[in-house]
Amino acid sequence: MKVLGIKQFHQMRFKFLPLPKLFKATMGDLPFNFIAVVYGYSGNGKTEFCMQLAKMLCDFGKVAWLSYEQRHGSDLQAATLRNKMEEVNGSYYPIDPIENVPEGVGLLEDLDNYLGKRNSPDFIFIDSLDYTGFDWEDYTYLKNKYGKRKSFIFISHSTKNGTLKKRISERVVFDGGLGIFVDKFIAKPDKNRYGGFEPYIIFEERARLLNPAFFSKRVKEPNKGKTSGVKEKDLFETEGEASKNVLETEGVRAVNSTKTQG
Repeated sequence: MKVLGIKQFHQMRFKFLPLPKLFKATMGDLPFNFIAVVYGYSGNGKTEFCMQLAKMLCDFGKVAWLSYEQRHGSDLQAATLRNKMEEVNGSYYPIDPIENVPEGVGLLEDLDNYLGKRNSPDFIFIDSLDYTGFDWEDYTYLKNKYGKRKSFIFISHSTKNGTLKKRISERVVFDGGLGIFVDKFIAKPDKNRYGGFEPYIIFEERARLLNPAFFSKRVKEPNKGKTSGVKEKDLFETEGEASKNVLETEGVRAVNSTKTQG
């Protein structure tokens, strides 16, 4: 137990990640050590979003991607190639956590041994929590031992409507600071203790194809919040053209009205 006076408590200082605005709008004021769950239905962009997040986090430390599900498979390789992860060589480590595990050593024990090493990665992606076999006690062990020194991003599977498939995933979302639902290549904060609530566009071409209503609404209401995402610039240009056309049309109407009144 540690008791502080209120003045002492208010004098505490916390370190936050200086996120680029595209991520900050979605993730808020992230501390250096956080726990997040990224979940969604298969084929909707979970891996792509997490790969983009991992690449960004390489600016602040080493990133480990523990691929319990895909291992060192061609699909994971393709994702790293698409996102040009070679640009963060030396900071990003794709790991097959099942290969070469010593006989008699469990996956949690092997992960614990790895994380306990000097200069081990700062940001740990678990892909996916569904495939680890971890239970609540395993999660709390990792959190209590490493939670003040490292960040954990758990990837989890859900149904199409966002219902998590594993009870452990539900509990981690409830316990952690950040839950992000990925649907049709748009990442949406479902729970965020850190203040970010804007959607993040993962892959705009696919997102527009699968969810055109999302973009048409933003064109019609260009001043109702900003849209974050890797393709934000292109989206803003599209919305900008739409806004420009509206302004030009309204300007012509205004001029004609003035002439009529004159």
